[in-house]
Amino acid sequence: MATCDVTKFTESTQHLVLVSDDNIHDSVLRKQKRTISNRESARKSRIRKKKHMEDLVGQVSQLVSENKCMAINLKDTTQMFVKMESDNLVLKAQLAELTHEFESLNEISNGFSLVMSDDHENEAWYGW
Repeated sequence: MATCDVTKFTESTQHLVLVSDDNIHDSVLRKQKRTISNRESARKSRIRKKKHMEDLVGQVSQLVSENKCMAINLKDTTQMFVKMESDNLVLKAQLAELTHEFESLNEISNGFSLVMSDDHENEAWYGW
């Protein structure tokens, strides 16, 4: 019987060694899979980061271009505004001058009307 017990002990020890080897093997496999997965995740992250950076560079380029166009438009609009403001001042001066001429002509016309009406009254008075 003693030999039987030793055999059982030996079989049991071998089983523990095999189970232990399987656990170690599984652990190593899990670690390798995790390492591979982490490397792949890092690679994908670098690709995403690179694409994001390229997109940002493209946006910066587009915004710089838009900014230049807006600056040109602002310059043109400002020049147009200054010209219109100048034209407006000229037109106001012309209006003031024409208004003054009109008032002068109106006064002359009113004076002439008074003279004419005085002449008509004199004609009626003298009977001419």
